[in-house]
Amino acid sequence: MVSRWNHSRPRWWQRIKSACRWPRPSSVPSPLARLPLNLILFEKADSEATLPPDDPRAAHLRDVLRLEPGDDFDVAAINGPRGKATFVEDGPEGIGLTFRWEGIIQNDLLPMRLLAGLPRPQTARKILEQAAALGTSEMDFFGADKGEPSYADSKLWTTEEWRRHLVRGVEQAFCSFLPEVRRWNNLQEALDTLPGLGARLALDVYEAGEPLSPTPAEGTEGVILAVGPESGWSPRERDLLREAGFVLHHLGQRVLRQETACVAALGILASRLW
Repeated sequence: MVSRWNHSRPRWWQRIKSACRWPRPSSVPSPLARLPLNLILFEKADSEATLPPDDPRAAHLRDVLRLEPGDDFDVAAINGPRGKATFVEDGPEGIGLTFRWEGIIQNDLLPMRLLAGLPRPQTARKILEQAAALGTSEMDFFGADKGEPSYADSKLWTTEEWRRHLVRGVEQAFCSFLPEVRRWNNLQEALDTLPGLGARLALDVYEAGEPLSPTPAEGTEGVILAVGPESGWSPRERDLLREAGFVLHHLGQRVLRQETACVAALGILASRLW
């Protein structure tokens, strides 16, 4: 016997279903529009600009900051000066802005370079944003022996999405300089590009002898931190790291997610420069 429930549901069910229906994708605002940005980045230090109505920055100014004509907010030009922008008008063509820029500022990125086994896209997004916020100057992602090769074909890497996550991190940090990001097929390719100077440290929860601290990086030209994929280093990769002069360190006995390990380790190493 077939239940009538499958053929004709009560009206109250239809009302609940309609009330709980998710909005269509076109009506969902960009996540950037909801973020409490500390400043907003622009490509160039222009004297004026117009943000199109569909620009996430326009939605942020209008819906989150709720600015009105005459209001000011903090801005910066990518890899350039900071300044103030004035909200001039909100018209059919978008939000009109004028800018007042400060003098040229020095690059404030820290001499830290991150080598990371290519992670899942959702993990890579977190690493890109948080490492940029901490001031990492360079990031190298490589195909690891225990990694998944298909991650390299994600839209994160085949489009400019990866750069947008850098921008978010830098905006959060109230800075303007973006780190350099590179991708390599394997660890050896990444190691071949490393400079001769600087401390070389790698995280490994299994074979490391000492915990990570700021001390190994003190008095050096910079620091290079290698973090394997979530599945860990292969024996071959450990040998490559040791041959390249890397010293293995750990962050305690807990097994951490890759993004957690990256943020914790970069924070420890950056503390000597604060």
